[in-house]
Amino acid sequence: MKEPPFAGNQSRLFINYLLIMANPLKPLFGTSMGALEQLARRAAEAGTLAAIVRRELPEALRAHVVSATHRGEDLVVIVDSAAWAARVRYAGPALKQRLGQLGEPVAGKISVRVRRPAPGMESGA
Repeated sequence: MKEPPFAGNQSRLFINYLLIMANPLKPLFGTSMGALEQLARRAAEAGTLAAIVRRELPEALRAHVVSATHRGEDLVVIVDSAAWAARVRYAGPALKQRLGQLGEPVAGKISVRVRRPAPGMESGA
């Protein structure tokens, strides 16, 4: 019976495959501030901003804020359902004013988007 063409070189092929696959990871770790560090920093900033937004919204809305982030001059608030999105939009002008007083000014508009939280994640924590 004839052996498959690469039967004797499986371990070498596997190692070569790993070496080839490692190259796409270089941008993540190759710079002084790698992309993973930047991603972690942006995630922390989004978490901090979401906490500030929750604190400044009326209590009934706080638990429904999934996340918040700046996109250019705009503030994007992500909530867990369309019903709560309408209420957050209505609270937008007061939220914008309160954020400005706290040193988190929003030069653009506040937009509200709907996205369900990841399974097992609590949005109001």
